Amino acid sequence: MTGKRGGNSAGGQDALGSIDLTEEPYSDKHGRCGIPQLLVQRYSEDFQQPVKDVASSLDQIRVKQLRKEHRMAIPSGGLTDMCRKPVSPVHVSSVSDWLVSIGMPMYSAPLLAAGFGTLDHVSSLNEAKAREAGLKEDHHIRILLSEAQLVTASYSGQS
Repeated sequence: MTGKRGGNSAGGQDALGSIDLTEEPYSDKHGRCGIPQLLVQRYSEDFQQPVKDVASSLDQIRVKQLRKEHRMAIPSGGLTDMCRKPVSPVHVSSVSDWLVSIGMPMYSAPLLAAGFGTLDHVSSLNEAKAREAGLKEDHHIRILLSEAQLVTASYSGQS
């Protein structure tokens, strides 16, 4: 993820920011991988690396972190295995869960602070409000707004 082979260097971990790959949904209690496909896709685009390379790097980092904590770690069998359980917006119950499912967990605090505390509030998210909340990356804002429309449609369908 740093553009170097291996990807599980300290630089790869730095790129993850506050994401802890040892926690749900990234790893289950048995050490199986559950990294959301949209997170892999976002890193692939952000770092201009092939999706399969990013998936492999994320899994290497995840396994290394789990083993460091003396926990079970089952390496994924590649991208297909890694993305076996995509999170549907219908099964997401909070803004934080939704952001994790779309690969944008780092925006949880800014969006919650800006008043987007429920999935219902996500429906009013637009580019100006995203920027007011402190989001700066155009690409991330586009993804967020696109996914907000999907979660809004799913959320509306549930009521």
